[in-house]
This record gives sequence, C-alpha cells and structure tokens, in this order.
Amino acid sequence: MDAKCEILDNVTAAVTGIITGTALEKLKEVLLAELAKYEVQERCTEIVVRDGSAEGLLRKFLATKRIEGKSENTIRYYSDVIGTFVNRLDRRLYEVTAFDLRLYLSLYKEERKVNNRTLENIRKVLSSFFGWLYDEEFIPHNPCRAVKQIKYDKVIRKPFSGEDMEKLKNACTNARDLALVHFLYATGCRVSEVVSVDTADVDFLNRELVVYGKGGKERTVYLTQVATMYLKTYISGRKDNSKALFVGKGSKRIQKNAIESLLKRLGRRAGVENVHPHRFRRTLATDLIDRGAALQDVQRILGHEDIRTTQVYVYVQQRNVKNTYERYAS
Repeated sequence: MDAKCEILDNVTAAVTGIITGTALEKLKEVLLAELAKYEVQERCTEIVVRDGSAEGLLRKFLATKRIEGKSENTIRYYSDVIGTFVNRLDRRLYEVTAFDLRLYLSLYKEERKVNNRTLENIRKVLSSFFGWLYDEEFIPHNPCRAVKQIKYDKVIRKPFSGEDMEKLKNACTNARDLALVHFLYATGCRVSEVVSVDTADVDFLNRELVVYGKGGKERTVYLTQVATMYLKTYISGRKDNSKALFVGKGSKRIQKNAIESLLKRLGRRAGVENVHPHRFRRTLATDLIDRGAALQDVQRILGHEDIRTTQVYVYVQQRNVKNTYERYAS
C-alpha cells in the first residue's frame, strides 16, 4: 500500500466516531493536500547495509581512507587484510561479534604461521574498519572494542654500523648504485619518496630538495657534500632523457621493487645482512641522535607526525648509555 494512503486510512480510522460527515471529508481533503507536498516512505527499523554487501562497504571505507590522505600502499594493505576477512565471513557485518574476530585471528595465525606482530597489525586494520562502520552507523556496535591488543616481542632493529656502510659502498659496481646508497642515507627518505624524485627537484647549490611523504605532505630533506658529489657524477654520466633522478632498465624511472632487489644483491655482495631501504633511514636517525641532534629535528627530517615514532627508529648505542651512566652516576 502507498505510504500516503496508509497514513490517511490510519488517521481516518482513529478519528471515526469523533469526527463524522462533512468534517471527516474535509479532514481527508486537508490531509491529502498536505501529504502531496512531501515524499513519504515507511521508516525501516531494521539495520540496512547500504550498498548491499560487505564488499560495498569495504569500497566505501577505502575511499574514505584515500580522501584522508592514506598512501596507495596503505590502502592496498587495508584492502588485502579486510578483503581476506570478508571472504571468509559467513554472516552480515552487523552480526559479527568479538568472539568471531578472536576466532578468525586465531585460525589465521594457525593456518598462515604468522607471528604476533603481524597478527596485531591485522587486528589494528580490522579495528579501524569496524570503528568506521560504527561511526557511520552501518552497524549498531563495534565488536573490536572487546578484542584486546595482541602482545609481541619487540625486536631491536639495528642500524647499519660504520663498517656495514663502507662495505656497501665498496660493493657498488656503478655510479647509480653508489649515488643511491649515499642518497638513501643522507636524506633518510622512504623508498616511495625516492622513486618519485626528479633531477630538477634537487637544489645542488643548497644541497636540499623537497619530497612528498605519506598523505602528500611535503618536507625538505638535505644532502651531504659527499652525497651531492656522487649524485653529480651519476647524472653527468647518463645518456637518457628521463626526468627521474634514478632510472632503471630501459632508462625508465626506477621502481620500489627494483630498489629493494638491487639493495639485496648489494648486501649479498658486501656480506651485509638485512639490507633494505628503510634501514638507511633508521641509520641516519640513529647517527644524528648519537652526534647530538635534537629529537624534534630528527622528527622533521624523517617526516614523522608523532615524535614517538621517531623514538622507535632510534637505536641507542649501549656505549652511549654506559658513558652517560659513568658521567652522571659517579
């Protein structure tokens, strides 16, 4: 039945016996005239999953994160983690309980043989998703609130030693790789930032450049005299017309996976374990702090929003701790 007709019938039934004859007919006319001015539909008291499916809600969530400025790598990670969860789901999202989430995480760990750190990252992503669903009123409660943080052993991630750095430099067999190693250490850039840098971005006179980090936020990073020298040598020896600062096969802009692969090969050649782009970033942070730089300055160089993130990056040398103790405890 049309919602307007239903309203009219219900009102008429309610006043029958109280209003009769001409007065009742007049009431109907007035109601019809007023209802004609509005779109009327029955209010649904059930939970409605807009876009009809968990997959549709996931798309909306990812779109929201993209608008918030999350990187495409982060969005892909969210998509993989939540997509895997949704594919195994045998119920609607608003029916998911804290027990369901705990069971899922437990089975995931058992089947995938992942460590607790990885599992905690998955829990955080799911918590973000369900928190968004609740805030947007797609679900009546957030089941992740009752799922506690997963504890894991925090491994100290050491920076490269001075000896490691010299070995890596000596293992370079071409001007590009040598310039790249110096650039990674001098700037502390993320690998995603490195691949997007153009030669024209570099101010060789002032030894600095602007890079765009997570969320498109720009910051200024700096080059040492030595890094600048190796960059100039590399650029002057190139024959291509690419605007990219670093190029790979076919003189095309080098990509993230290519940098990671060449650094692994460099590490094997140099006899240095665990060589990856992010470790240069950690090494710069540690060296700056060791040499007396303020933590706030290191935070700005690395582009961290939260200074606590910078603290995690910094490896405090045990000899410095001992020197501090002997200086102040005696």
